[in-house]
Amino acid sequence: MTEIPFKAIAVDMDGTFMNDDLTYDHARFRKLLTKIKEKKVHFIVSSGRPLSRLRKDFADFLDEIDLIADNGAILVRDNNIISSHYLTHKTGLELIHFIESDYPTAEICVSGKNASYFKSSSPTAFKQLMHFYYPNYVEVDNFDEMPSDERIIKLTLNCPAEWANEIETRFNSKHTENIHCTTSGFDDIDVVPYGINKAQALKYFLRYFDVKPSELIAFGDGMNDKEMLALAGYSYAMANGDERIKKIANYEAPSNNDSGVMQVLEKYFD
Repeated sequence: MTEIPFKAIAVDMDGTFMNDDLTYDHARFRKLLTKIKEKKVHFIVSSGRPLSRLRKDFADFLDEIDLIADNGAILVRDNNIISSHYLTHKTGLELIHFIESDYPTAEICVSGKNASYFKSSSPTAFKQLMHFYYPNYVEVDNFDEMPSDERIIKLTLNCPAEWANEIETRFNSKHTENIHCTTSGFDDIDVVPYGINKAQALKYFLRYFDVKPSELIAFGDGMNDKEMLALAGYSYAMANGDERIKKIANYEAPSNNDSGVMQVLEKYFD
């Protein structure tokens, strides 16, 4: 019998594991996950999505998989948070005010420890999208209305992706508590505490599992996956992915709409 060459699997969600209609084949995944667990391989969802959304996405599998949410800010094992990273409330508000004053066309969604927040004045299309991704949302007239004990995990900005480096550089030049901006390749930017990314989160899990990076297989499609794919011994960019990511990855998987992740994994486990 052929040995599986990896001991852990990491998959991005949007544009990778999920189809463009934001679904995946649950029955097919159940069959695949059964084979994965039989081989004692770890399955890790590594996503920019918030934990509240991932828990809905994988409600039937939460005791069998591990989760990395908010691009590495939240780590979950056995459906319990085992590691988390936040901005201080003060820095979080300063960041929001900076975006509002210097990039007024950017729509903002705040992912917090207790809830997620966006303005009631936001465009309808933006609010509908945030309703899906942030089930625990609260609409506010002003972000200063957030509870004083709220800790900010991430900002999601709906704006040109090419603003990411400029926003990061300008904010960090004036603040000791730094941020990191990344993009999934769409018209959005995720802003997280400095030093947070999917690869750093995966290293935490790999140490816990006693698995080497060379024994990790990872799938992604956007620039927020670059550190993760660079870390993995077996790295796959999706056929629909960013061309820059394809240059980083070792291999190419079929598109997300063709269930490319499951296609590749099924070949290994079958």
